[in-house]
Amino acid sequence: MPRTVHTIESDLLVIGCGSGGMWAAYRFAELMPEKKVVIVDKGPKDWGGLMTMAGGDFDAVLPGDNVDDWVQDLVYYFDGLCDQAQIEEILRRSGDRLMDYERLGFEVFRKEDGTRKAIPQRGLPHVKLYPAKLVGRGGEDMVKILMRELKKKGVQRLGRILITDLVKNNDRVCGAVGFDTIDGDFYVFKAQAVIAATGMGGWKTSYGKNTPTGEGMELVYKAGAQMKDFEFSRVWNMPRYFGWEGQTKLIPLGARFVNAKGESFMQRYSSTLGMNTDPHYITIAMSLECRAGRGPIYFDISHIDPANLILLKPQTGWQIMNYEKLKNLGMDLFRDNTEWLPQMTVSYGGMNADLHGRTNVPGLFAAGTARSTEPGVYAGGFALMSTSVTGHLAGEGAAEFLQGTDSVAFPLSEIELDAMQDEIFAPLGGEGITPREVTQQIQTAVFPYDVSIVKSEQSLTRALKEIERIRDEELPRMAAEDTHYLLKLREVRGMCLVSEFYLRASLERCETRAGHYREDYPTRGEDLYWLLIGRREDGGMGFTKKRVPLETYKHPVTKYYQDNFDFSEAAVNKAL
Repeated sequence: MPRTVHTIESDLLVIGCGSGGMWAAYRFAELMPEKKVVIVDKGPKDWGGLMTMAGGDFDAVLPGDNVDDWVQDLVYYFDGLCDQAQIEEILRRSGDRLMDYERLGFEVFRKEDGTRKAIPQRGLPHVKLYPAKLVGRGGEDMVKILMRELKKKGVQRLGRILITDLVKNNDRVCGAVGFDTIDGDFYVFKAQAVIAATGMGGWKTSYGKNTPTGEGMELVYKAGAQMKDFEFSRVWNMPRYFGWEGQTKLIPLGARFVNAKGESFMQRYSSTLGMNTDPHYITIAMSLECRAGRGPIYFDISHIDPANLILLKPQTGWQIMNYEKLKNLGMDLFRDNTEWLPQMTVSYGGMNADLHGRTNVPGLFAAGTARSTEPGVYAGGFALMSTSVTGHLAGEGAAEFLQGTDSVAFPLSEIELDAMQDEIFAPLGGEGITPREVTQQIQTAVFPYDVSIVKSEQSLTRALKEIERIRDEELPRMAAEDTHYLLKLREVRGMCLVSEFYLRASLERCETRAGHYREDYPTRGEDLYWLLIGRREDGGMGFTKKRVPLETYKHPVTKYYQDNFDFSEAAVNKAL
């Protein structure tokens, strides 16, 4: 059927309107006010991505803190797999971004003396977060603040449009194409630079993790972008019956996980840190406890000082509605022990990029969680901080790029654009398997604990064979009844690709380090490297080990966070 075609020209196209995308557009417009900026998102134009669902916790190095102290904490926490130069600059700018938010009207929680309340993270000496004043709504307030500023700067925002392909003139990215997921119109975006802030890949698990599925990763990978850190995924702890945020603040304040015997079992596996650690390590222990017959696992808040509950209980927004519904069903997170489970949520992998978001593809920049910064372990508040800073840096990088390069023509003819339309809309109206059915097959392959948490060559190989089968047999059979489900179809394609990245990279890294645990390789290897993925000429995945250049870094790697833990059979059988 004939479709309406919209052509939109800009100097900068930002794909993704979350924290990274908004900060990128804001900074670019600040530096180059005469240039046109367009942000396009697959969700509503002003929704703010995952930022809307965030509580508002923010890591920041403020006056009086030492950046080097924070860097050394993260080098230790990341088991040495840390780009020290990039992390140092991200941390150096973190305080400015928090103060930008405060200047624009955002409020953090303050103590009676007026100073900001800080909560230490993961047993690290210096890393801490600053919680939002309004529990459960901090991210939503941040979105409103940034949207207001983008309107002032004349940034054009478009929603409900899925970008399917980047367009290149020779090697340089110069635009993109996509479609309106409601009415099916076709969109052509002509731009001189593109910032991909599409978020990470994921597996459509619960509430706030339903939208990051990997179509953005497929988009940039097809364009030739080098990928990084896909052996790392976030396996979070979640209540069995409902979604929730808050353990990042709950655990340092005294909450703990206990097994069916009532034992605070993390003492088996880390006498040093106990429960005050990253969920990655807790979920390994949860899996081993259940395998040993000591499940299920419960969350116990009885040790929290009642005076600190104001930091925990939601006051407004979606979380207060969820909280009230649960109370009516007889479940109160702040009164009762509740059953919790590990839940595989999102991938930590993303584009390999330099400090200012430059990728190996000219004209393509990475911002937010679409670029990789963490090797599978997470300090609470790090995401809102790192996405704001990397977005800000990518805006600077794009401005510098346009100042130093000539404009480039959009190369596609009408005939070529028509062919792209035909390919994009081909699954519409046909008969076949639904995206939901394929999603469930992917989840069934990747979610088992011996694939997502306690990995081994046998379990990873088993899962990879199934993902390859889904890729070859099921993806071509998918059909979409309308353009909304065409969006879902593209999301499932991205999810399958990210799953293949994850499994192949997990097989390649034959060691245990940071957020990657191999039961058949339970110790660190001698070499310290990042694992990069590139697309080969034959379409296959090529893996490269990039050595971490410790000799160029300020801080030597002298200790490892992983050394605080013992997940051996002896530890599992140790009495408490």
